[in-house]
Amino acid sequence: MLKRLLNWSWTAAGWVPLSPLGLICLVASIPVMRYLALGSQDLVLQSLCSGFLVVLALVMVLVSLRTLALLQQLHRGSEALPQGAEAERPYWLPTPAPLWSWFPFVQVNWRWLEPDAAVRLVRRDGFDQEEIVMARRGYYHHVVREFVVSDLLGLARLRFRRKQLGEFRVIPGVGKLNQQPLLVRWSSGEDISDPRGNPDGDRVDLRQYARGDSPRTILWKVFARTRRLMVRVPERALAPRPKVCAYLVTGPRDEAAAAVCRVLLEGDMLGPEWRFGCDGTDGQDHQKYAAMERLCRSADSRTPQPSQVSAYLRQAEQDGYSQGIVVLPLDLAGQEVAVRDALIASRVPLQLCLAIDGQPAPVAEVGWRRWLVRPPVAEKLGDDLRRAAGLWRGFPGPILLIDRRNGAMLGDLQVFARRSA
Repeated sequence: MLKRLLNWSWTAAGWVPLSPLGLICLVASIPVMRYLALGSQDLVLQSLCSGFLVVLALVMVLVSLRTLALLQQLHRGSEALPQGAEAERPYWLPTPAPLWSWFPFVQVNWRWLEPDAAVRLVRRDGFDQEEIVMARRGYYHHVVREFVVSDLLGLARLRFRRKQLGEFRVIPGVGKLNQQPLLVRWSSGEDISDPRGNPDGDRVDLRQYARGDSPRTILWKVFARTRRLMVRVPERALAPRPKVCAYLVTGPRDEAAAAVCRVLLEGDMLGPEWRFGCDGTDGQDHQKYAAMERLCRSADSRTPQPSQVSAYLRQAEQDGYSQGIVVLPLDLAGQEVAVRDALIASRVPLQLCLAIDGQPAPVAEVGWRRWLVRPPVAEKLGDDLRRAAGLWRGFPGPILLIDRRNGAMLGDLQVFARRSA
């Protein structure tokens, strides 16, 4: 109830055509006008206060007129949606209404409240456009914008919200994962035979008879039908291609893990027979488009669900899948032990992939700024990596570490954690 009252109060305050600065100046000018200017017959103060009140009334009228025109433009205009946008990458949309840069002393700005996105108005290809950077993947049903119409002096302001209905999805940003062939085809079979065994298999291949072949390998029925001498030869023994299932464990900071899953799906790196599942959605998919839809919808779940991954792996074992790939972030929202126990209990051989966003390279300031601007403190991943190394120590399968920011496969988790200590 209190939250609804606060929201209603905030919305009602937005329709008052005064900014906090304008309200303070108006309240301060009234006693100055009454007690100093009129009381002491100070003509200078009277002129200043009267001029300020006239300017304040003028900008309030201009802001109100621009707001009415903007509401009419939004009602008539057709607003576009970011179809096919990628998280953490800019996407350009036509402005929902003309900016009217020629309108005197008034400016129009807006921001996105839902979904979370950074918005910047730019001039591109000769048109005014809004540049949006979506913070997170997802499947969304509406966009809520907050418009602010204000004057250049900051004295008058009107604020209102507009909700635009429409479905669109935002796919995870891959960073630099797609710029280098770093992800191996975990599902592929081997190209050579096992060196510890016989490289020959059963005699199922055929070739034409050559001098020195044993008469016992000749196919006499084929010779009677085609008048050609054919013999059986052993096939080359190669490792079979396994059936692979993949699963995404979600978390508060799982965009890098989702990006790895996107690369696996779009690059056909899971082999011909695969399936994909993730937290927050029931079931699994074996078609690329449906799997991408499931990947986007997983953004609604920010807490890992060990029961879901356990049920998924049990079903994969019953369906004959011989290998599993589990992609997960470092932050598991307090469910680290439960997720680890669920994965260790799986009878399907698993390969873990921990996806991170590495530390950005510090930007050196030049000129006088290097003496006045303190460089930002880079995020340290050493503690998180050491905790993750201690958590997954003793896991029976391999654990790879992939950095989405620079597209590097950092190798085994335990080795990298010791090196970064």
